[in-house]
Amino acid sequence: MGQRTIRLGAAVATATLIVCGCGTEAGKTSTPTEADTATAPSDGAAPTEPTVDATSTNASNGDADPDAGVHLVVIGDSIPYNSPEDCPGCDGFVDRYADALATATGRTVDADNRSQHDGLTLPMLIGELNTFEDDLRDADAIIVGIAHNSIALNEDHPCGSNWVDANNTFDDWTKLTDDCATASAESYRTQYEELFSTIANWRAGEPTVLLTINRYSDWLGWSDANLTPDQEATTVSFLDAWNTMLCDAASSNGFTCVDVYHAFNGPDGSAPSSDLLAEDYTHPSDKGNELIAQLLAETGFAPLV
Repeated sequence: MGQRTIRLGAAVATATLIVCGCGTEAGKTSTPTEADTATAPSDGAAPTEPTVDATSTNASNGDADPDAGVHLVVIGDSIPYNSPEDCPGCDGFVDRYADALATATGRTVDADNRSQHDGLTLPMLIGELNTFEDDLRDADAIIVGIAHNSIALNEDHPCGSNWVDANNTFDDWTKLTDDCATASAESYRTQYEELFSTIANWRAGEPTVLLTINRYSDWLGWSDANLTPDQEATTVSFLDAWNTMLCDAASSNGFTCVDVYHAFNGPDGSAPSSDLLAEDYTHPSDKGNELIAQLLAETGFAPLV
């Protein structure tokens, strides 16, 4: 994979997964308290377009059992993983959302974060999806975070251009056209539809919160890339096409797509993520995690409440 793929050294990633199997503490539970809320960042930042919603988004046949706990399952790449190596001391958005879910439902939430810090791509997740089937069939709330690594801008040779490590840039940005942005994004639509429809079908007829997140920009404001204004505009074009495809696939298959992109990068996608990203300028900072948790909570908790 290319330069902006989120990954961890194989030996470290393997050891981490053996110890806990997840990005947050395995089997972590959140119990409802009055203080458990997903609050807005201190500067009051709010998304222009907080969600891409569909009225038929969440499975809703049947009523939630008020005496049972809530099982939250998260799958995806290292954006929901919240490694302390990426963001030391940060409270991840998965844990924050679990606390908000516990408060909203008045029930104990068992948060099972099965996301991975290994450069996971969409095809890789599709290939191993059946290993999560039992957990997902048993889940009352599901978050899928697999937006980051498969976009063409993460490839070594997108659209006939080549990534140059020494300069942190592509050798020919003129090949990264709007047509290529659209075509490369559309090439993943079928896989996203398979992913979302499979999970939704596993929970068919059961009250379930089904959420996914789209991709923020870790290009704009990335100082090592030294992007020109035209190159910055090109990255926006690719992210626009990518996130449109992803959210269309999600909403067409029972998921609510939470618009992290415009919350981080402004209404036209041209603002840097800045302090919403951690020091590595790839993973969300504590402030970024707080905002993502807020966006997730703003979708509501139906049909569990």
